[in-house]
Amino acid sequence: MELYVQDGIPSTVEHDRLADGLSALSRTLVGITARALGSLNAEVTLSQYRTLVVLASSAPLRTVDLASLLGVHPSTATRTCDRLVRRALVARGHRHDDRRVAWLTLTEAGKTLVGEVMHRRTVEIRQLLETTTDAGHPRTAADLIDALVAAAGELTEKAWWRRWEQSSAAPEPPSAPPAAHRARAGAHGQRTGGGTGCGEATLGPKNGA
Repeated sequence: MELYVQDGIPSTVEHDRLADGLSALSRTLVGITARALGSLNAEVTLSQYRTLVVLASSAPLRTVDLASLLGVHPSTATRTCDRLVRRALVARGHRHDDRRVAWLTLTEAGKTLVGEVMHRRTVEIRQLLETTTDAGHPRTAADLIDALVAAAGELTEKAWWRRWEQSSAAPEPPSAPPAAHRARAGAHGQRTGGGTGCGEATLGPKNGA
């Protein structure tokens, strides 16, 4: 099964390798961000955190503008911001010249959270870079990306797609032990007086008690 769709875009082997590496690296970065959020006990989802990051770089924003930057429907952005406002991470405000429009900004708590997650993510990325450079300098951008993915313990893109293809398969029953193994197990049970069939001696009354 062909797992990659090129959509008619011409490519080379090096381009394909670079694209695969970047896809795997994106999963690595998502995992790093999730770990940083978890270490802070932030109780913020990745989609909510993405909203905070966009506001950190572009606030103040109207809800419709935020939705456009996130690529979601305005109602989705509204619900996300409602939750973040209740958590005191986002604030809604109004300009004096137009009280009808609400503008979204980060609170100090939201600003601190984004800054701390970014800091922890950068630290972990630097650690990965140190791991890759200790093993030798990658020759190309694709080599560097592959090394970062491997250092993070993330699957390569091709390995990930193989796992994806099998992710909906029903679990298979454990295979039966080989016949030779079953024969050895039976012989061991007989030598130990194993009436239980598990190689254990059956305990009986002593001295006719």
